[in-house]
Amino acid sequence: MTATATRATEPEIASIGVAGSWQTGTHTRVEARNFTLDVDEPPALGGADVGANPIEYILTGLSGCLGVVVQVVAAELGITVSGIESSATGDLDLRGFRGTAEVSPHFQSVDLQVHLTTTATADEVAELRRQVTARCPVLNLITDAGVDVHETWHVN
Repeated sequence: MTATATRATEPEIASIGVAGSWQTGTHTRVEARNFTLDVDEPPALGGADVGANPIEYILTGLSGCLGVVVQVVAAELGITVSGIESSATGDLDLRGFRGTAEVSPHFQSVDLQVHLTTTATADEVAELRRQVTARCPVLNLITDAGVDVHETWHVN
């Protein structure tokens, strides 16, 4: 089952912004719309652990973005999804962050597990996955950075 969408010919650019204010140490408070997020590092990396660290927020964004895009695409395809669980683990070489080696400070790889509860057929789930992978902005941001993403979908 494939939804037929009208192809847009003109760009539809959305501007999204946040504002950060350094608090102390490695702690920054960030405002996103009407939400306040605390960003910090754990003590092992010099922080006070008052919030998730920036790289954890990337994985948080990935998990949240997948949930949004799965629901949007499933609705377009007429697929009922009654549950989505996801987990993501990223591996990075801390030498890049610490400046002790000339390696990229971003993830080297990400393991993404998606648990989907649906009555959709295998073919429908394959189309859903294909479109979600192509349309998830955060997943594409990570893969476009050259990160090796290992994606596994489990269907219940």
